[in-house]
Amino acid sequence: MRAFVYLRQSLDRSGDGAAVERQRIDCEKLCAERGWEVTRTFVDNDTSASSKKPRPQYSALLEALEAGGAEVVVAWHVDRLTRRLSELEELIDLAQRTGVRIATVTGDIDLSTDAGRLVGRILASVARGEVERKGARQRRAQQQAAAEGRPAGGRRAFGYSNDGMQIVEDEAVLVREGFARILEGGTLKGIAKDWNNRGATTPLGKPWEHSNVRYVLKNPRYAARRTYRGETVGPAVWPAIVDGDVFDAVHAVLSAPERRTTDVPRVRRYLLPNLARCYCGARVLTGRTQHGTRTYRCERQKGHMSRAAQPIDELVEAVVVERLSRPDAGELLSDPVRADLGTYRERVSAIRDRLDDLATALADGLLTLDAVRRASAGLHAELEKAEEQIATLSNADVLGRFVGAADVRGTWDAAELATKRAVIDALMTVILLKPPMGRAPFDPETVRIEWKGGEA
Repeated sequence: MRAFVYLRQSLDRSGDGAAVERQRIDCEKLCAERGWEVTRTFVDNDTSASSKKPRPQYSALLEALEAGGAEVVVAWHVDRLTRRLSELEELIDLAQRTGVRIATVTGDIDLSTDAGRLVGRILASVARGEVERKGARQRRAQQQAAAEGRPAGGRRAFGYSNDGMQIVEDEAVLVREGFARILEGGTLKGIAKDWNNRGATTPLGKPWEHSNVRYVLKNPRYAARRTYRGETVGPAVWPAIVDGDVFDAVHAVLSAPERRTTDVPRVRRYLLPNLARCYCGARVLTGRTQHGTRTYRCERQKGHMSRAAQPIDELVEAVVVERLSRPDAGELLSDPVRADLGTYRERVSAIRDRLDDLATALADGLLTLDAVRRASAGLHAELEKAEEQIATLSNADVLGRFVGAADVRGTWDAAELATKRAVIDALMTVILLKPPMGRAPFDPETVRIEWKGGEA
């Protein structure tokens, strides 16, 4: 008699398929004892039989049975085949049409008889009930762990040990730098490139991409905050890698409306496009001459204003570095901005305290999860507004890295282009005047710099 063997494991954390292999050994032993020929084996590893997600190999098994490929299906237990009554009924219909038998290591089921079908339905119902009870136990355990601030388990988080309780310092250094670079105007793509260049990989051993970095920098666990179903429910018991204020500021920057897109954000390659202005008031874009020389040109009128970009970039960078190198550079740091940042950060902290109170009420059984969600809806709206203000003010406070630096020029040269653009935008407006006719040498007087906030 020809036999098909079906093997399935719901969750394979190790990825080595050990449980499936144990099922294979037992099923093939049963076939050998009964003199059946195993003609094909179907394996769905790391796949649940109780969810509605497709099981490719189970579907292939049914198609092969419909085609008459075997007279018996062998599984370790009926719950390896299915835990859903609707699927069992489909299997019963197939067995009645084709005469296929179901054999398991724990006992055979003859779906061609009333008694066999009754046993099959009972076993499927029992399996389904156990799945539901197990799910309820797991959800309650997850709720309790969240309320107590304990780790949720699962994959290791970058910067933390496998149990989530210890900081891995060589990774944590990169995480802290990543948060700092966002506040300095850096990009996710730039951070990912830097981490890759330094030999770091994701916890799965893959190269970093901007989406992975975004996930890290928006994850509250790095500020030692516990989440449950996407909501922060209170403080965590593991150590923080970054301060809560830093996390909130970065979260606000990354959540700003202009960054909410499924597309990869465009990374600027040049210093002044869309920052500098033509003398007519229009924005300046970048272009190239027929000989390949990079230019800045007016966005409105073709041929109205086109200037070689390199000497303009060099002039602007020299002016910025000179201004940041002066003894009075500290005056550029806006006290009102710092004060407003403090106010909004205090507001964020107060809102989070109120959310923590709701989480405590949930843990103590005083409120249901639905009640907590309703009560927290308004708080989350307030939190989003406060974080948007932090993002705006943080973007205006990008000068701190350069003011007081021992080597302003070196710090400037090492900065990402996005950071340089943010500094220029915070300090000045660059206006490109119409150059003299002919091939005259570059004249710095044709670049007007208007300092924001008055004289430099």
